[in-house]
Amino acid sequence: MPITFPTIKRRDFLTGTLAAGLFAVISPKGIFAEETKEPTDHWVFLSDTHVPGNPNQVNHDSNPNKNFVAVREAVLKLTDKPKGIIVTGDFAHLEGKPEDYQQLALQVAPYTEADIPVHVALGNHDRLNPFFNAFTQIKKENSPVLNKHVLVLETPNCNLFLLDSLFEEEGVSGYFGRPQRSWLAKELDARKDKPAILFAHHNLEDLVDEKWFWKVVQPRKQVKAYIYGHTHVYQQSIRDDIHLINLPALGWEFQKGGQPLGWSDVFLSKNGIRLTLHTIKEHPKNNDVRQFTWLR
Repeated sequence: MPITFPTIKRRDFLTGTLAAGLFAVISPKGIFAEETKEPTDHWVFLSDTHVPGNPNQVNHDSNPNKNFVAVREAVLKLTDKPKGIIVTGDFAHLEGKPEDYQQLALQVAPYTEADIPVHVALGNHDRLNPFFNAFTQIKKENSPVLNKHVLVLETPNCNLFLLDSLFEEEGVSGYFGRPQRSWLAKELDARKDKPAILFAHHNLEDLVDEKWFWKVVQPRKQVKAYIYGHTHVYQQSIRDDIHLINLPALGWEFQKGGQPLGWSDVFLSKNGIRLTLHTIKEHPKNNDVRQFTWLR
């Protein structure tokens, strides 16, 4: 359930006003601005932040609040300010409690104070009503899909589609539903001029309506990538010339000492994505650079 945060000041919250191709590990050159001077859009991607209401809470030997703060401090120090932050769920801790979202409002405020918008697709550990109760400036009824919150971000080089795979009734699996799939087909058909990148929380295999979703996506050749979280695994693959990019988690590892925890510094061009992974602690994949180019 994607959400765009308005510009929110910490003092407002405290005073109560805010209740396709191939991928490879390569150098940062190639199709991007350093070599060709081609314009790029700068973004930061996060996933599975799992922020709890208690800032001192530890899970799997990790403190999600401290992890979130560490990334935020690094992002705010970047000389090239990102166009925005995209989080592919799970935004809140384990049950999406009201105190989780209250803590998240405080944690997000420094981004919005710096005029860096935050866009969030909620995952299976999030809960719809507590989220909207905390972020009252975001109106559920404004969504073009009933009981789903969807968003299109039109950027100079790509169109970014944030989708809603939250399926509270089931608990773990994801579900887009027919109305959202119809909406996506219509919006994609209206935007054939630029590459389309889709964002959601769930991996394809955990979508109840994977088959029907892919029938919408596969024939529309402007779709170049599907970016997601959920598994806490940093990995990539290709299906029908569409890149499937699984972002690393930030909150905690499922398997200690294996997968990286961190954030992705991303540049989007009309011909692809360059993604640099920054881990919050020492890991062999720190500063790993991957470039995804479109072949169709």
